[in-house]
Amino acid sequence: MKLKNVAACALVALCAAAPAAQAQVKLDGKPKIAFLFLGTATDGGWSQSQNAARLALAKAYGQKIPYVDNVPEQTAKVEQEIDLFLNHGANIIIAGSYGYSDAFAAEAKAHPNDVFVNMAGISSTPNLESFYGKTFEGWYLAGMAAGYATKSKSLGMIEGFPIPDVLWDVNAFALGAQAANPGTVVHVAFVNSWSDPVKEAQISAAMIQQGADVIATDMDSPAALVVAEKAGKYSVGYQVDMAKSAPNGILTSVEFHWEKRLIPMVAEIEKGSWKSGGTPLYGIKEGVVDDATFQHIPADDIAKILAVRQEMIDGKFSPWTGPIADQSGKVQEPAGQTISEDDLWNMNYLVANVKGSMK
Repeated sequence: MKLKNVAACALVALCAAAPAAQAQVKLDGKPKIAFLFLGTATDGGWSQSQNAARLALAKAYGQKIPYVDNVPEQTAKVEQEIDLFLNHGANIIIAGSYGYSDAFAAEAKAHPNDVFVNMAGISSTPNLESFYGKTFEGWYLAGMAAGYATKSKSLGMIEGFPIPDVLWDVNAFALGAQAANPGTVVHVAFVNSWSDPVKEAQISAAMIQQGADVIATDMDSPAALVVAEKAGKYSVGYQVDMAKSAPNGILTSVEFHWEKRLIPMVAEIEKGSWKSGGTPLYGIKEGVVDDATFQHIPADDIAKILAVRQEMIDGKFSPWTGPIADQSGKVQEPAGQTISEDDLWNMNYLVANVKGSMK
């Protein structure tokens, strides 16, 4: 679950700017991991991506890793579930929700010899790391694919809440589409929920009726893609590979691979060399975020996308190098300058080729 409000995102910027904690944490015994999920392990999106990481960790460390799902963003409830795991011998607690941040900070303080990890959280201590993915990298590349695929130059994107880490997804998608096919516009709609399959399907159908021939979802369900598939349109998924929901039209999915950070992290914890990184962002270079196989566009276009992907890995390209203008025409980033990762957490605008409002 992404961040829930702009005020919270402002706090994230402060946390991200803070220096990483330096103290090493040594467990009392071998790693014993447990997970908390906001949704279900098979929700088709957010929690399912984290469950995939749980399964990868279980395989890597040869242990059964327990989990509890449908844990609401209520501090007392989160603390209760954490305490149950700790009382049963767990010493590494992993979850993924902004709304767990206060509970994780409190539990980390109360249990300094245990380790806590919150994907998408904003709190950090010497024994708590909260990290997130550079989703904008994957969305820029997905935008390129959509730009190459579209015939109408009209794309639709369905979003949750108009907060910075959602806005950077929309804007990166639009900038990628513009780079691949100048004149392409992205029509955005905010559902004000992280998962509302009925509304997502309705919005998808309306966007298609209005001329969109590519539908992208930044939501926890593939409902919008199912509608696009039935209408014979292209689509882009999110969080996990959603190709099964739209096999004939999906261009790619922007995926999380949380295990790419978690597996080496647990190895460091086991060795006693781990230090909390604070609230870092990890992207395609680290493998935490990436795009699923690109398909349904010409091989030459896929090669162009993969070339940009490699430039991202090599540090030679950023989606945020100006000039970047917003919907009003105001230049938000001048030519030759690049928006910093800290400033991304303050993003509060839509770029020029996005149609729709932040409501």
